Amino acid sequence: MPRWIIHHSANLLSAEEKQNLAKTITQIYSRLGLPDFYVHVHFQEQPLTASFIGGEPHSKFVDISVWHLARTMDTQEMKQRFLNAVDAVLNPVFEPKGIDWEYFVTESPKDLWKINGLVPPEIGSEEEKEWKRLNRAVKI
Repeated sequence: MPRWIIHHSANLLSAEEKQNLAKTITQIYSRLGLPDFYVHVHFQEQPLTASFIGGEPHSKFVDISVWHLARTMDTQEMKQRFLNAVDAVLNPVFEPKGIDWEYFVTESPKDLWKINGLVPPEIGSEEEKEWKRLNRAVKI
């Protein structure tokens, strides 16, 4: 799964902006063939006294942690394409608001991942296509 944890300063993002970000982040992966339900996006609002950058509170900061399990990026070209896609989603939202942001991506082994107790199907398999079509994990 791709799991995005978006820590952000209080009152920085509206409910509509969060919804739009979640949808456009999901589209990054959907275009690659992943089922939409694989994509988790969690927003965690931080009070001014909870986040410090360089030892100082920061009222316009977003810190994003991304974990990948469903797919890994094996080449520099794949990594750069992904980073460009992420920037294309984040920059138009954050830049006009004067937000500072940072993100990182961690890739973990797929063999340590289950959904509803099920091992996700192999990449590109008929089973994975069925999960994508149904948009949920099913026993096949």
